[in-house]
Amino acid sequence: AVVSTQSTGYISSAANGIMLKKCLAVFPFPLTLTVVQFFGCAALTFPLLKYQRVRGAFSLTKGLFMTGILPLSGGKVAAVFFATLSIANIPLSYSNTIKASLPLFSVIFSKLILGQSHSPKIYCSLLLIIFGVVICSFTEVLFNLAGLLSAIIGTMATALLSVYAKKAMSDHNMHYLKMLYFVSITSLFLTLPFLVLMDGGKLLSYDYGALGDPVSEIFPLISGIALTNFTQNVAAFGFLSLVNPVSYSVANCMKRVFTIAASLVILRNPVSILNVLGMATALSGVAFYNKIKLDEKRAEKMTLPTVMKKSVNHSNPLYAAHL
Repeated sequence: AVVSTQSTGYISSAANGIMLKKCLAVFPFPLTLTVVQFFGCAALTFPLLKYQRVRGAFSLTKGLFMTGILPLSGGKVAAVFFATLSIANIPLSYSNTIKASLPLFSVIFSKLILGQSHSPKIYCSLLLIIFGVVICSFTEVLFNLAGLLSAIIGTMATALLSVYAKKAMSDHNMHYLKMLYFVSITSLFLTLPFLVLMDGGKLLSYDYGALGDPVSEIFPLISGIALTNFTQNVAAFGFLSLVNPVSYSVANCMKRVFTIAASLVILRNPVSILNVLGMATALSGVAFYNKIKLDEKRAEKMTLPTVMKKSVNHSNPLYAAHL
């Protein structure tokens, strides 16, 4: 089950990124495709909740909505939109290298908001991540400042979302599919007004005839984007329910490696040796960070007199990163 869920997450994540890149090349509407992803997640999670017979699947208190779902949805809108915008402006491999720097922003926000302290080894791993991203930025053949800033903002939003989820959702034991459904549908309604204002007129005046047959050219890509976004979210949550958060973090790093490799092979965007070296350096920093966290986790277990088995906490910040 672990291997199949992990493999599904890898394949769907890479497929989602590649289809987004191909679709944006002929249909340049990142906000519209952001709405498509939210709609797909909400629409496909609904029957799954019914099938799973999750208790209280469609009930939500006003307090939980205002203090939990609504802030998480706002952060989710920013994270998904800017991630999509970055894919529209820079190569998918470069965008995923920047996304791999999530631990950097998680450490910064956890220090500023929660006052958490970290070991010198953690900061060394972050320096390695920064160094790798800097090398990638200076050697990227198709560098675009708007794409770089969008990827950074999207990653920062995801990190801030993770820290907030840990702080605000710790008292609520919500099934992950229920959380995914309500965050997706709330994000959809938050984004719709901006879609009308920013993309409404453009969508009406867009020259669809230039695409040849829009039904055969665009519809399969848009449908695939919605489906793979839903699949990677469910796979991410399902995988975390089977393993501990540290193992999930390591697997998430490997997902970035898989997506970068798949994008280089399928999309064939030009890369230099130094560019590949930068990607490898950043990903090595993430792997070093995960190794340190794993060692710290083991050390904590050795110092505890007893270890109580806990159920999976669906408000874990790692869930928020993939909502």
